[in-house]
This record gives sequence, structure tokens and C-alpha cells, in this order.
Amino acid sequence: MIKKHRSEVSNVYFILFLLVIGIQLTFKVITKSWLMDEVRFFYISSYQLPFLIGPILFLYMHSRNKGYFSRTHLLHFVPFALAVLMATSYHVGWVKHLHVHPYVYAAFQLSSLTIYGIAAYRISASRFRFFIIAVISIESIIAITLAIMVVYYGRFPDVRFVFIALTLLIYWISYKMMADQGYFITKQNGKNGSGKYAHSSLKPEESAQIETKMTSLLIDNKLFTQSSLTIDGLASQIDTSRHHLSQVINEKLNKTYNEYINELRVNEARRRLCDSASLKYTIAAIAHDAGFNSVSTFNEIFRKQYGTTPSRFRDERLKPDNS
Repeated sequence: MIKKHRSEVSNVYFILFLLVIGIQLTFKVITKSWLMDEVRFFYISSYQLPFLIGPILFLYMHSRNKGYFSRTHLLHFVPFALAVLMATSYHVGWVKHLHVHPYVYAAFQLSSLTIYGIAAYRISASRFRFFIIAVISIESIIAITLAIMVVYYGRFPDVRFVFIALTLLIYWISYKMMADQGYFITKQNGKNGSGKYAHSSLKPEESAQIETKMTSLLIDNKLFTQSSLTIDGLASQIDTSRHHLSQVINEKLNKTYNEYINELRVNEARRRLCDSASLKYTIAAIAHDAGFNSVSTFNEIFRKQYGTTPSRFRDERLKPDNS
């Protein structure tokens, strides 16, 4: 069930991200005096939105990899809630002596953006890294600018043009999504007569047989360790078509063929990296034995899956054995 809902969880976080930057833009095109008179609470709260960006960005990348939601994830939003409570309590008049300097808020926002940005970058695929760097950079500039504007209110020019960067980011996201609909939003695989395989001739019992044979070959016989293995070759050994094999992997595992094979390979490599008997082998040798043709590809997939490099992972896991 966890893997089944991977795309749903990541999509929710991405939509939440778009909502937050949309609110930031909206509040900067509306007259400040009207906002302070009519929706003061929400306007003051909007200054703390950078506290949301980091956690949402990290959880989005995390959900693309792991695909589950845990209640403990809500703890990532506690700093935002506390900042809103403190800021609004003072400005709305609930507490008259609770005042935090804008530069202090900015410092904590920058810390949050940096920490979560690094965490998201480490577990992300290479295609998302420009996106992460752009978001963190833009939000950092906004956090600093807002703090300066508050401190020097009335003496500092209105620099709302800074938020043009958010507009450009939205345009870039739109461009990427038009070029590839699955770039940010993970598409659901069709099931039960709908979607991609709505007209497939594959019957449920045939699907089950293909899955059983595939599991036997890949898991029991470790066929995935053959670096030359292709979806056509695997389909031939199972005695099915490439299309039907792809359909089974998509529907049963919610993965593509390459994602599934690489997952098996990286898990095999991880198992060997935890084994002290494999210390005599290099990282490259273990990667090749697991079925990877490229060490760089292995390193990228491993870091995305486990949040660290293979060498560091091995050092940390085998450290007690070496002491």
C-alpha cells in the first residue's frame, strides 16, 4: 500500500508548494493598507511562509522516493506554526510585549531554507537539482528583503519586483510540465479498465503468472545482476511480450522496468556493503556485481535511495566491526 500511494503523496506536496508561492505572490500585488485592515492575521502570517518552503520541498523529494506519509512529518511544520503564533500575537495585539526582531525571523528562515534545501538536494534525482537551488535561492532573497522592508518601513523603497522571480519560477515549472506532464506530477498508472492499459488484452490470471515468473527469475535467481539484462530479454525468458511485462510492473509495483531493476540492484549492493566479508571489494566492484554498468549511476541511485554515498554508508555500517 505504501508504494501504491507514492505518486499521490508527492503530488499533494507539490500542489501545496504551488499554493504557498501563489499566496506569496497574491499578497504582494494587493494593497498593503487593505490587507492590514481586512485580513491582518493572514497578511502577517504570510511573512513566515519561507518556513514552509523548506519542509515542503524536502517532503516532496522524500515522498517521490519513499512514497508514504507519516504523522511525524507534521513536526517539520512546527517552526512555521510557532513563527506565525509569535508574529500575529504581537501585531494583532494579543500579546503586547512579545516582539521578535525581523532580522531574527529572517535568520531562522534562512537556516530552515538552507538545511532543508541541502537535505532535499541530497535525496533528489539530478533533474530536480536546478529546481531546488532556484527555489531556495529565491526564497532566501525574499526572506532577507522582507526583513529589511519591515525594519526600514517608510524609508525603504517598495521592492515587490523581487517577487518577479517567483513568477519566472512558475513559468519555468509550467514549461517543464507542458514538455513532460510527469516531470513534477507523478502520473497514476491505469487500472481496472482505465488509463494507459484500458484496452490491454492481458487477463488477471495471466498478469499473476507473469508476476510469479518474473519474481522467480529476478529475486530467486538474481537475474537482475546481469548488467546486459533488458526488458525484452526478461520478457523473452518469461515467455510474454514486452508490453505485458511492462504493464505488470507498472500496475503491480507502480514502477517502470528501469526503476524496478535499479531498486533490486541497489538493494543488493546495500546488502553487500553491510557485510564485512565484502570489505576486500571496492565500491565499483560491488556496483558491477550488482548489475550496474556505471559507477556514477549507481552512486546517484544509491544516494537518492538512502540519502548518503555508498562509501560513507559502508563506513558507518561497518564502523563497529572495525573498532
